[in-house]
Amino acid sequence: MSALWSFLPVNPATGSDAPVKLIPLPGESVLTVTGPDSEKFLQGQTTTDFRDVNASTARPGCLCNLKGRATVSYRALFWRDSYQLVTDGALLDSLHATLKKYIIFSKAQLATPDTAVFGIVGQGADAWVAQHFGSLPDGEGQVWGDDKTAIVRLPGAGRYLVLADAGILSELWAKLSADAAVGDINDWRLAQIRAGECQVLAGAAELFQPQELNLQVHQGISYNKGCYTGQEIVARLYFRGKLKQWAHRFSVDSMLPPAIGSAICNEKGQTAGHVILAARADSHRFELLAVARHDDLSGLHPADQPAAALTVLDLPYAIEPRE
Repeated sequence: MSALWSFLPVNPATGSDAPVKLIPLPGESVLTVTGPDSEKFLQGQTTTDFRDVNASTARPGCLCNLKGRATVSYRALFWRDSYQLVTDGALLDSLHATLKKYIIFSKAQLATPDTAVFGIVGQGADAWVAQHFGSLPDGEGQVWGDDKTAIVRLPGAGRYLVLADAGILSELWAKLSADAAVGDINDWRLAQIRAGECQVLAGAAELFQPQELNLQVHQGISYNKGCYTGQEIVARLYFRGKLKQWAHRFSVDSMLPPAIGSAICNEKGQTAGHVILAARADSHRFELLAVARHDDLSGLHPADQPAAALTVLDLPYAIEPRE
């Protein structure tokens, strides 16, 4: 576990049915971009329209390779006079190295601050956040912040991402956890999957195009902001209307979790897609987000578990093939 979270017990108690859960996210890291050219610089490197990212609005997005496949994803917000990119910690070095290659031409700087990241989930989360932070972000992607904390309202019911200054983390956590259960990464991933919110983790880098991750649903792709690496491929997929596969939600009865980035197969044993995220739903069942063709969702199974059929579950939004 990250040194920022060293004050936590090794195996903190969790409340499976608690109305509100606090979830430490030591696997998430933050990269900041600061300086007068920071918006322009990020505008030319990512799928996000950074003109929409400000003190009250956050956006998801990703960096792509030349083939238009996502190498790393992030959630971007503007806090403490810097753009904050929250990403999978295992991909932080990749994100930093990619941006560092091009930032030398801009009046902007990269840094990795001591910022802690944690989540809040649960049916009672909205009222709980308003009570404990004195304010509530209005809707999806909205941000409330002060000089020590920033709170982002995420897709789905009762989901929040919190950034906190390392200097106040221990005291803040003690105060908040006195009035909520402490959850774990599985709780976080399960809520993320049910909200249909994709994230590129280390095992799935360069597997998916941004639209296959449903980023357009959450305003994570701009088609009119200008060039960035992979932009021609991403734009062609949109303007020619050839999107045939995207992230779907499934469940599978199994004792083993589908691995991130692992293949799913059809009845003929052919690869039909790959797993984005997976989480345990109960003692014998997992839920997952996986990319698959919209017209070929029957008879699918994890590649290494041919007897474990995937069941299609609803997402909280609809995607049409034209998108």
